[in-house]
Amino acid sequence: MVYLASESEMQTPRDILPGFYKQYQLGEDGGQSSPHVKIEVTKKISLYFPNFPARRKAIFKHDVHHIVTGYTSTFKGETEIGAWEIASGCRHYWAAFVLDMSGLMTGILFNFLGVYKAFVKGRRTRNLYSNSLTDAEVMDMSVAEIKNKLLLTGYPENNYGGFVDILLFAGLLLFGVIYATVSLLFLPFTLAYTFYVLILQKKTTTARIDPL
Repeated sequence: MVYLASESEMQTPRDILPGFYKQYQLGEDGGQSSPHVKIEVTKKISLYFPNFPARRKAIFKHDVHHIVTGYTSTFKGETEIGAWEIASGCRHYWAAFVLDMSGLMTGILFNFLGVYKAFVKGRRTRNLYSNSLTDAEVMDMSVAEIKNKLLLTGYPENNYGGFVDILLFAGLLLFGVIYATVSLLFLPFTLAYTFYVLILQKKTTTARIDPL
């Protein structure tokens, strides 16, 4: 079952998030308490990086965005929601912007049209990163209420935008190329941290099997 906006407009994030977390194997709290963030490159290959405070601050809002937009927490869905969040604004949430750029630039290679349409949608809607609503308020609002607040109600899905959208998207891609180039400098750190996590997981598994 997919726990997305189409499931029930009258349910709240408090109702939906436990099932959402279970469906995508994100842990009981969506991974907020986990020291690591896992990025699945393929079904057999994953990378890890620290779950730093700035990401923890954004993750609840990001998960609610999945629910109200209908973008799944899959590889394809993350590329689209990344473009949508950037276009609708990541003010006060630099970690969201950094991670969204990574998803957007990856999506350009495999999901160009989906990423572009999500960008167009973001330019015409809002998100929770504006802090106009507190997390506590959002938790008990219905999906319908949240969608209405974010201008998502009745949004035409086959909106391809216009010339200004194309121009802004091209500019974002140009910035993304620079961003991706700079990001390569952090790849050795990511690989080293991934190696550390895998060793830690192996030691933990061994300790559970042989506690003596």
